[in-house]
Parts: sequence; C-alpha cells; structure tokens
Amino acid sequence: MLNFWKTIQSKKSPTLSANINNVGLSLTGDGLMPLKDFEYDEKDLYGLEKCRLSLYFDEALMLDSSALLSMFRQFLDHRNLLPLYHLYMALLGRSDIEDEVLRQNVLRNILIHRIHFSDKLISKISTQSEHIDINDFKEVTDKFHIILHEYWNSFVQTDMFCKYQVDVLTGGQVTLGDILLCNGLLSYFMEFLDSEGCRSLVEFWLAVTNFERCVEQFKNTSTDYEQAQSDAICIYEKYLSLQATCSLGFSDQVRITVEESICPADIHSQTVATIGQCFKSAVLVVLTFLRQRCLIPFLSSQHYVRYLSELIKAGNSYQSLSQDNESSSSSVSEYSTNSKRSMSSLLPYSASTDSLWRKRQQR
Repeated sequence: MLNFWKTIQSKKSPTLSANINNVGLSLTGDGLMPLKDFEYDEKDLYGLEKCRLSLYFDEALMLDSSALLSMFRQFLDHRNLLPLYHLYMALLGRSDIEDEVLRQNVLRNILIHRIHFSDKLISKISTQSEHIDINDFKEVTDKFHIILHEYWNSFVQTDMFCKYQVDVLTGGQVTLGDILLCNGLLSYFMEFLDSEGCRSLVEFWLAVTNFERCVEQFKNTSTDYEQAQSDAICIYEKYLSLQATCSLGFSDQVRITVEESICPADIHSQTVATIGQCFKSAVLVVLTFLRQRCLIPFLSSQHYVRYLSELIKAGNSYQSLSQDNESSSSSVSEYSTNSKRSMSSLLPYSASTDSLWRKRQQR
C-alpha cells in the first residue's frame, strides 16, 4: 500500500458567490460523479481558508485575532505569566537584545521561570557591551516560545477558549477551512456529505492533502521522482481517469491538466517538489463545489445541530471544572459565570474539538 495512503487510512467562507450553483444540494445520493455539469467562474477558484477553531500558538499569533489573544493574555495574567508574553512579543522581529531595559527583562524572566542557559550565554546577556549573535538570540526566543506554547495547550482546554469558538461558530461566517481543518467538525461534515452522496469529494481532498504533505516532507531526501509519480497516478486512477473506480465527474479540461502535470512532455522539467502540486486545479474545483453547494446546507442541517448539541455538554464540563478549581481568581471566575450564560443560549463550542472527535472514534 502506498505510504501516503496508509496515513489516510490510519485516520478514520468568504462571502459565497451569488450564482446558479449556490442553491444547496440536490443529488441522487449514489455518490456517482457529483461534479458532473457543475459550473463555476474562474474567480470562484481559490485555496482553503485558515481554520480558526483548531489552533497552535504560532497560528493564533498569525491569525492576529484581538479577541482570542486578549483571552489568552487574561489566562496568562491569572498565572503571573503576562510579563513573559509581553517580553516574547517584544523580541519578535528583532535579531539582538540592544537596550539595557530589555536585557534586564530577559534576565529577570530567565530567573523567574528557571530557564536553563549556558553560563556563557547568561554572561553575554548580562554584559551590555557584549554582542549576542543570531543563534544565541534564537535560543533565547525559542525557549520563551516553548513555555508559552505549553500554556497555550492548557488554555485551549478552558471555557475561555470555548467562548472564542462560540463566537466563531455563531458569527454567521463559518468558512470551509474552519470545517475541513478541524477534526471534530470534519467528522460531522463527512457524515452529512455521505447522506448526500458527496463524501468522495472530501476523501479526494484528504488523499491529495496527505500526498502533498508527504511530498513536502520528503522532497529534500532520497525519495525519488518515480515514487511520487506512482503515488499521484494512484489518486488519478481512482478519482479522475476515464476508468476511475470513484469518478468525481471532473471536466476534460481539469482531467487533462492533471494528466499533463503528472506525466509532462518534458520529463526533465519535473521534480518531486513540482509533482506535489499536480492536483491543484482539481482541488480548487472540489473546494468551490463544497463552498457553493454544501456549506450552507450543512450549517442548516441536523448534523450540524447534533454536533453543537454535543459540544454544549463538553463546554459545560469545562465550565464546571473551572468553577470547582479553588485557585481560580475572582476575575476568571466572573468570566466563567458570564460565559456560562452565553453557552446556554448560543450552543457553545467545546474547549477541545479534537478531543471530541477522538472520543467519537473510540465508540
């Protein structure tokens, strides 16, 4: 079995365009060629949005959500870690620790959090005239990042993060990226598509995504072009070829474009890295179909309602744990009380959607 396929098997919107395809699902449910006769404009073809529901610390910083980062700062402040956060943010974009105030701040946080550095590096930081090279500076910022990332992992298991997810899911602008890149929500979305005969579209997207990830991971190793091409052909034969076992109904133009990307006339111009993008045109069509035909019907479906109903239970369980924690400060307790009221009325998102997804897989 192909390596990238093993990876798949181990896992078991911007404003929608106002055109004729934005009408909801009306499929037979047999799963045969859902893209057949699907019409779209070139302007509708664009990549997947970033997910706002399942985030790592770095992703949250890049998302630059003032509401989310404000909640995280409140979480850190309760644990006397807010100065470390502000210091880390001050160091971002720098390549040296120039001024004396910043040096003293770095030394203070190293002492408070008992961060281990070599005596030589500590001496460099302590001496104002001493230059700190880029590698030393990176070591300092990396260790600060590790601490903040660990606290971020704790933060996403709280009702505070749950409140943020509630705002996203009830804000009326849930995107396809929010769904496809969040395991918990994706599970229900696939159930919905299965009932409408469109599950194979997401299975194709998953196959291509894992293929691209494997190619990216091994593009600088000994993995040869022939192996990557063989993996691509496997996906092509299942979903795109004229004899496809699970034909999605791509147009001849898309099919030929993919063919030429996998097996170009000039074989010498092809590399492992470039073949990783061979399904780009096909994926864009699938994403467009999912946005225009499936997104709104899913958000109005019983699958989505059932998902939210389960999430309210998970959110309230985090709420109870927070209220039972005697070490909680009055400010956090007040926040928890207020957010409980919003959870009851807005069907809150759980503090960890991925944990809910894992729980479903164990049933």
